[in-house]
Amino acid sequence: MGMTNNSIIALSLSLAMALVGPAAAQTPAPQSAGQPANRTGLMPGRPMAPAASPELIEAREFVARQQWREAADRVESNLAKRPRDPQWRFLQGVLFAEIGKTAEAISVFELLTEDFPELAETYNNLAALYVDQNDLQKARLLLERAVQNRPDYALAHENLADVYTRLAMSAYQKAAKSNQPSPSVRLKLDYLNKMPAMRSSRILTNR
Repeated sequence: MGMTNNSIIALSLSLAMALVGPAAAQTPAPQSAGQPANRTGLMPGRPMAPAASPELIEAREFVARQQWREAADRVESNLAKRPRDPQWRFLQGVLFAEIGKTAEAISVFELLTEDFPELAETYNNLAALYVDQNDLQKARLLLERAVQNRPDYALAHENLADVYTRLAMSAYQKAAKSNQPSPSVRLKLDYLNKMPAMRSSRILTNR
């Protein structure tokens, strides 16, 4: 199961915490297992993210290996102890998205945006789900919020560019079908159609 290959947005698997104060101390931010940290030192305006707990790393590995039952057991067990923990809630949303429980995933991520509106990765993943439902305008708004919250978020910038491209293609297609299309419309549409294929939706570590 999982998200369809027609989607153009990549899900972020890890959550780069932007929280300050006690919440940040209680919930360390994850890093991809077996990979070096993708940033060194302090990000502008952000605290240095602590290492992920071994249990969280293990749960993310289960998701990456599509071992859904094992991943679900870890997520459910930890959420029972820490029901408001943003990292475990985030991973629960990723898990739901990957096994095809789209409505549940959307619900998890939407609640996260309400409780932790500063976390850009949540908006990125909500956008991925809405693109899969062909709601490009909602996806656009979510990705614009993601890059507003975190200007260095390369994955969200790329996803936003893909959404803009898809919206442009749709507009050019409508223009080409009009009564008197401009000669340049077909050229622009052909150019967009020759662009490298946009990736299908899948879990990626946060970049």
